[in-house]
Amino acid sequence: MDLQMTCLICRPRGTKPGARKTAGFSLIEMMVAAALLLFIALGIIPLFARAIHDNATGSDFTQATNGTRSRLEESLQLPFGSRILDVPAGQTTGEVLESWAQGDRETTGDANEGWWPGAPADKGLLLWERRTRTRQYSMSDLDKQRGDFTLTPDERLTGGTDPIFVHLKEVEVVLASEKGSAVLGGGRTVTFRVLKPF
Repeated sequence: MDLQMTCLICRPRGTKPGARKTAGFSLIEMMVAAALLLFIALGIIPLFARAIHDNATGSDFTQATNGTRSRLEESLQLPFGSRILDVPAGQTTGEVLESWAQGDRETTGDANEGWWPGAPADKGLLLWERRTRTRQYSMSDLDKQRGDFTLTPDERLTGGTDPIFVHLKEVEVVLASEKGSAVLGGGRTVTFRVLKPF
């Protein structure tokens, strides 16, 4: 009796002892499932491509902003009569050009990587061009009585003016990308300005 009970439990009801049930998917069902997965994957792939592009764009913009802000912070810490903030005699604007060179792409921490004066050709690929422009003004150009708090180009003092009359320096940092595929490619720039008092 025990043996009969075991056999009844092992075999589902209504099946004959010699019958075998087939299980699994047919070839057509597998092809339909593969086509559906392919259709879904084709819809998702552009999202990944867009995310990669947006990350590269964000990285370029972060580098541009950091490169510009670091120059402004350095300018605020420099002495008022520093060479970088100097305006040449007879001119109304002083300018310092620097370029960020990538150096050797295969070497981490290459000695040629970083900011260099001018646009050096021997330091590798140039990625950024940073121009620091300085203009100087007298405090009398800001007239509180008239409500005039703007500094215009005709109020700029030329280089060589007696330092006793120079009270304000406007520092403008313009950063341009040298890469055509970057966020700033195609002639677009990032500009920051700060006013440095004596």
